[in-house]
Amino acid sequence: METAWGRTAKAHFIWTCVALLVVIVASCLTYVFMSMVPTCHPINIVHASSINLATTTVGIMSGQHFLYKALICNETDNHLVWNNEWKIDQENDTLLDDTQKWLVIKENGTYLFYMQANFQLNGTSILLKTNNPKVDLKLHVVFNFSEGMEIFAAAHDTQTVSAGLQDAKLNTFLKMDMKANSKLSVKAFPCDMVNNSPKPFSTYITLIKWSDDW
Repeated sequence: METAWGRTAKAHFIWTCVALLVVIVASCLTYVFMSMVPTCHPINIVHASSINLATTTVGIMSGQHFLYKALICNETDNHLVWNNEWKIDQENDTLLDDTQKWLVIKENGTYLFYMQANFQLNGTSILLKTNNPKVDLKLHVVFNFSEGMEIFAAAHDTQTVSAGLQDAKLNTFLKMDMKANSKLSVKAFPCDMVNNSPKPFSTYITLIKWSDDW
């Protein structure tokens, strides 16, 4: 009979494998799409949204890589609160600040960012509250840097609901030139509909350092 420890070890192994696959696929697809769209000032964002994950053979860089899963969406300010999904030996191996809302960049460089958010829409409740079958889903990326703060509309979709429960997903790729000590966070709307429950990942973010040079 399989023991509880055995089941835990097996689950941890599966999560780790999936995490590695997510990072590899996200970085590869970002490499393909990052030159196809215009850039924005001042942090030079390249954006390609609504791209489905698929296998590809583009090479991956050997830079820093991080994976965070959303614990909750803070309904006070709509920020997603993250948890580091990889075991770390030292405190400085994570980019999360004390609030777990902000990722603090430690080194200048070009970073690849992939984020996915799942929403569970209760159509019955929505129709009772608003009498409107349409729900706007949005992801905003907030950048805090030495020159100020900028909010970037990263992904948006309008869903039509019916009675009962239904799932919806938003995802986005970004390529960012960032300086050390710059910070980023993600806001999700509607915050109370963000779904964090499914395994292994429901709402998560990956951040990979692509290069030291801009």
